[in-house]
Amino acid sequence: MSESVVFARTLSEGSKHTHFKDLPVAEPAWIHFDALQIGVEADLLGLGVTAPVVERLLASETRPRLSQMDDGLLLILRGINLNLDQDPVDMISLRIWVQGQLIITVRRQPLASIQEVRRQVEAGDGPKTVQGILIHILAALADRVSRYIDGLTERVDALEDALETSVDLFALEISDLRRQIASLRRFIAPQRDALFELSSGKTQLLSGTETDLVRDQADRFTRYVEDLELIRERASFVQEALNHRLQDAQNKRGYLLSLVAGLFLPATLITGIFGMNVGGLPGVDSPAGFFWVVGSMFGLSLSILLWFQMRRWW
Repeated sequence: MSESVVFARTLSEGSKHTHFKDLPVAEPAWIHFDALQIGVEADLLGLGVTAPVVERLLASETRPRLSQMDDGLLLILRGINLNLDQDPVDMISLRIWVQGQLIITVRRQPLASIQEVRRQVEAGDGPKTVQGILIHILAALADRVSRYIDGLTERVDALEDALETSVDLFALEISDLRRQIASLRRFIAPQRDALFELSSGKTQLLSGTETDLVRDQADRFTRYVEDLELIRERASFVQEALNHRLQDAQNKRGYLLSLVAGLFLPATLITGIFGMNVGGLPGVDSPAGFFWVVGSMFGLSLSILLWFQMRRWW
């Protein structure tokens, strides 16, 4: 088998693994390609896929969308990145080409959703048609998005409960959460639109029942977009509450410093006057001069403190 082919299977009863060039023409089949392997373009062209479709299947940058080309259907989706040491919201692109009895999927990184559907097919419990493979892939992608959004919901719940904890860690956690929400929504929203277009009935690929199943998945992605909006609003509320708490704490510190400065202002004035190196200062030759100056400083500070309390500033 070519290095670019991850696997190739027939889908009818007695599903089996085979060389992609030996797949029966009249039977439904599924071929999964690795876009980063040498020879993938030639292999796709050898299957009769036209050059414009191959170009889109192998594009380095993609966004979820649906296109009908050359009597086939091109669907580009995104899945949660569950690979080791990868950011889950750096969603993996999955390109799907459906034409006749053949479904071709192309990856640039391993995708857990594809492996799940593959295991079902190999165990004999998977779908027997290309439409069934497509719907199962959509459901597997949606399941992982659902679990990840549930995790985001739990995180924002914890942030709301921990609003009085460490400020530094709290602020970093909110920033990271909002980044993940924005990154996820960037692909989930257009993916929802692509699935609604697929379920609109404009293509002859799907039967009525299959169209309803695709619409169910589109509805799920609609709910995920709404959930992300809600999580983002809740994160914004937590951020505002945190900012208000920080500002309130800074205001209290500034107010306290102002009161302390007001209390010691008379003492500063007196020490400044009696610290001048000029003649004629009262009490310079008196043994009790120092105590009179210190007493007057304490007396003035105490008077200001009492005045603050009368004005309820302290």
